[in-house]
Amino acid sequence: MIGIISPAMNMRMGKTPDIRLSRPVMMEKAERIYEELKKLQPWEIQSLMKTNEKIALQAFLDFQDWKKEGGTAAVFAYDGLVFKNVDAGHMTPEELEYLNRHVRILSGLYGVLRPLDEIRPYRLEMASPIKIDGQNLYRFWGDSLAGEIFTPGEPVINLASEEYAKAVRKYADPFDRWIDIEFLTMRNGKLKTIVAWAKMARGQMIRFIAQRRPEDPEELKAFEFHGYEYEEALSAENKFVFISR
Repeated sequence: MIGIISPAMNMRMGKTPDIRLSRPVMMEKAERIYEELKKLQPWEIQSLMKTNEKIALQAFLDFQDWKKEGGTAAVFAYDGLVFKNVDAGHMTPEELEYLNRHVRILSGLYGVLRPLDEIRPYRLEMASPIKIDGQNLYRFWGDSLAGEIFTPGEPVINLASEEYAKAVRKYADPFDRWIDIEFLTMRNGKLKTIVAWAKMARGQMIRFIAQRRPEDPEELKAFEFHGYEYEEALSAENKFVFISR
């Protein structure tokens, strides 16, 4: 079973626990993207990424300082709600190793990352309009991301945003099992996605996977967090829905 998640836009480079880190498996293609990113001026980054001057300038500096070696383990480098709730800093070495084998982080720059892959700070969303060899990032990566995700007999648990999930889902073969996880909240008699809570729940489910080490997706139905519980009536074989009432 492989769980997939999105990266976070915010990053922090800090100390990684004393555990062996790995090199991202798609560095050759990442380097090709980097060659284009380092050509961008701050104002171009601001326009492409729809951000403010301060963030654009930091992104520019990060691109200029980007190196193939050194950095922080991906699961510690990203600083969004999902990763705060994964809370890798409070995992045992055994849990981190399991996480590294069974979770993948999709990235516009690095492609597919294992949690303990060593990365440098960057800012690049998969939906960014930047062109690499005349192609947007979805076309540039093509089916190579799926090639790293899908393994015969291993279900894929989708905890990523649609921006990233769609870069992989469309390449699934008929024999690949893809399970979407959805977190909904009842508000005023209607079910809605509360983005912040959904991100927290995604991170907590990744933590659940690392701690419980489930061998079958059915075991994920036992997950509970912040009132979210599995809802059989709205779920299907390839879609697990959790509702908070």
